[in-house]
Amino acid sequence: MTNEYNDVIKDLMEIVGRENVLYDLPTRIVYAQDPMPYDVEEHNIPIAIVRPANAEEVSKVLKYANEKKIPVHVRGSGTSLVGVARPKTNAILLDLRRIRDIVVYPERGYFEAGAGARIWEVREKLAEYNCMLPAYPGSERIATIGGLISANTSAHAVDAALGKPGDFVLGLEVVLPTGEILHTGTESTRRPAGVELTKLFIGGEGLFGVITRIRMRLIPNIIKRNIVAFFKTVDDVLNTVMSMYRERVVPPLFFEFLDDKAAKVGFEAVGLPEPKGCVAMITMHDWTKEGVEAKARVFLEFLNGMNVIEARIVEDPDEWSKIWRSRSEFGNFMNRRGVCAGSEITPPVYKLKDAYYDAVKIKDEIESYKNPDFCSFGHIGAPTIHAYYIIPFETPNEVRKKFIQEVRFRTEEINAKYNACGGEWGITAQRAEFIKMRYGEVYYNVLKKIKQALDPNNILNRGNLEGWW
Repeated sequence: MTNEYNDVIKDLMEIVGRENVLYDLPTRIVYAQDPMPYDVEEHNIPIAIVRPANAEEVSKVLKYANEKKIPVHVRGSGTSLVGVARPKTNAILLDLRRIRDIVVYPERGYFEAGAGARIWEVREKLAEYNCMLPAYPGSERIATIGGLISANTSAHAVDAALGKPGDFVLGLEVVLPTGEILHTGTESTRRPAGVELTKLFIGGEGLFGVITRIRMRLIPNIIKRNIVAFFKTVDDVLNTVMSMYRERVVPPLFFEFLDDKAAKVGFEAVGLPEPKGCVAMITMHDWTKEGVEAKARVFLEFLNGMNVIEARIVEDPDEWSKIWRSRSEFGNFMNRRGVCAGSEITPPVYKLKDAYYDAVKIKDEIESYKNPDFCSFGHIGAPTIHAYYIIPFETPNEVRKKFIQEVRFRTEEINAKYNACGGEWGITAQRAEFIKMRYGEVYYNVLKKIKQALDPNNILNRGNLEGWW
């Protein structure tokens, strides 16, 4: 394939420098992959990986791509869980890792970061000013802030406690698909009222433009207090989450959950005694020690009023580290065990239990692979149900693909049934059918018209809005 594009590669080198264009086959295959557990196909492999240094170079690449009618795919770190990171057609792939500077302006009340800055780099820089980043992805060692804002994911954090990262964005530098550079928002700490284009690109997943720089309000660091709770059944956990909202208990920053299978494996992996039943990991937050202590006490009283085996504040940081790590250890175990099709169901709180058991029922109804294993763990307090269906590694690739498609479609049917949403992973690429199911053809066509207006040659992230696999 490279020979066909030799002239294109040379032209790209003229724009960003020879050393910033990668085109060997092994590297291109790496950039064609993401966490989706089925094989890379020929159409996923990019023509070349281009690493621009700034918005001006991104602009030149996009103008060139429009002139040559070559698609361009934007990739952060490739950690997206629903196929956004994987190119859908042979394309120039933009890797923004060189745009990663971070500047804090304490006297102005905000910071700015290049889209390629890693989440942990931003968090560490902000910590020097006793400030925080309002998002907690599990992949923060490699995930980028550009990807975070493009998906508008708060990850582990409960939206009702902290909001979305986009709520704190003051402005963006964006390169439109046709190459124009756009600056949105304000340098004031008060965001604009009325029509304002920043909102179009937050959560836009690279459909409408390439975010190259982000300005966000500075948020003072929070103080946390951790609680662990053990429940006999999943029902007890679901009832607790529903009661938390119904009784207007102050929501925690984190409310993670492991069902009995996940808890047993996860606790064993970190060297903790086998838990009885399900486990909830809860973190309260505030900006003062007195405030967080009061919130933790109130939440503990609430838990003890529910059908809980035990609930307590975890005083030992090492113990909490193990409890928290048990979640990721089970995730590692699950992915070693077989091909895993994960879902994200984010129903209204009062329908949480109904939606959960709809997800359980899918296990017995999947046609592409009979009787997969089932487990659930994740951000139940958001509330989000992460339902996972697992089949053996040796399953043929085509069956894997059909299996994942079926799980995606069936779980998105649940979201549509309860007027729910994708609260964490985004809604395009593999979720285009969900948009139609949930919001209808008129809504979907509006998105297509916006895309057409900004990207008349359908250059940028081609296939994501169409829902290509």
